[in-house]
Amino acid sequence: MPSGRPAASTRREAGVPRPGALRRIGALILLAVLAPTGCGAPVQADGPGVIETVAGTGEPGWLGGGYSGDAGDAENARLNAPHALTFSADGTLYIADNDNNRIRSIDPDSGTINTVAGGGSKDWARAESATAAALPPVTDLAVGAYGDTLYIASMLENQVAAVDLTEGSLRILAGREDGGAADVKPRRMERLNGLWWPTGVDVGPDGTLFIADSGNGRIVAVGHHKTRGEGPPDPQHVRVVAGTGTKTPDGADGGNGGPATQASFRELGRLAVDSDGSIYFVDSPRGLRKVDGYEHTVTDAWRPRLPRRPEALAIDPRENTLFAADASGNRVLAFVPGRRSPVIVAGTGAQGFTGDGGPAARARLDSPSGVAVSPSGDLYIADTNNHRIRVVHDVRATIDHPPT
Repeated sequence: MPSGRPAASTRREAGVPRPGALRRIGALILLAVLAPTGCGAPVQADGPGVIETVAGTGEPGWLGGGYSGDAGDAENARLNAPHALTFSADGTLYIADNDNNRIRSIDPDSGTINTVAGGGSKDWARAESATAAALPPVTDLAVGAYGDTLYIASMLENQVAAVDLTEGSLRILAGREDGGAADVKPRRMERLNGLWWPTGVDVGPDGTLFIADSGNGRIVAVGHHKTRGEGPPDPQHVRVVAGTGTKTPDGADGGNGGPATQASFRELGRLAVDSDGSIYFVDSPRGLRKVDGYEHTVTDAWRPRLPRRPEALAIDPRENTLFAADASGNRVLAFVPGRRSPVIVAGTGAQGFTGDGGPAARARLDSPSGVAVSPSGDLYIADTNNHRIRVVHDVRATIDHPPT
């Protein structure tokens, strides 16, 4: 998904630390003064691999007694079980604040949080604006290549919606208007008027929108209008990029090594698109698979070391490192091209909340369910049951890449 400069790094570049950061820096300076000679330098508050909170107080929102924070500093806002994350090209961070039934944004310059969708009472298929809609549980988010459209996937509603971020309107882009599951027949595979359990969305480098339509065993691409060749994805221009609609039989490899359009899947999960247009997706229980952006073949990737059902995937557009949120393992893993074993970048595996201001790999997380990478190399994590968004600074510098 297109990425931009995040709030945390914007302030850092501008030389304006946040209040929380100032407190941590002061504490580190005091430790440095009091530490005996030879004990080593303290960890930098925003050094490579250091984790800190950028949004959320840790107290849940309205269902727990007090949704708050809009128009104020994101660190002082209340989130309630944040889930999917994504960046727009200008650096705005979007958060699926699921149990508050809202999509919230953090401005990259001011660090201010606001609601861009949800919070209303009307069916989202009929709401006159995005903020008048009652959002269903959100499965995944993506932002269009031009930064003006936010895509929202909801498994429970069998729909993908599009929010016009300029006008504030919302429309159903894919799926039946009534939210019913659609069992798409083979002759209708290249249509968007029906979805069944959409488990992931992402936007490719050319602006194409990809949807994992799990119940129908397919990955579909929504492209530009053919005569214009640019602009937002057009629901009339759909093609199946992977899947036949059939379930992989027991003991079969699902068409591994062959054309992606002849592949089969057991249970499609999240997906992410890299800078070459290749699609990485979860096919449980097989693991992580890949549709090559050039050869259009499907192969296994890092099998079987992926968490059984990762809650989120994100790709670093510069390094093509893939990050996976392992909610049940309370960790975030990095899968590096050329390396067989994953790298733990955040979380000890123990459930809890600790570690801000120190190495992310020594911190405790609680069911992380969202990840997103900023172009400056920071990794953002939805620490779901801690009701916070946390950032691992300069995560690229913490990962050794094999020589090319």
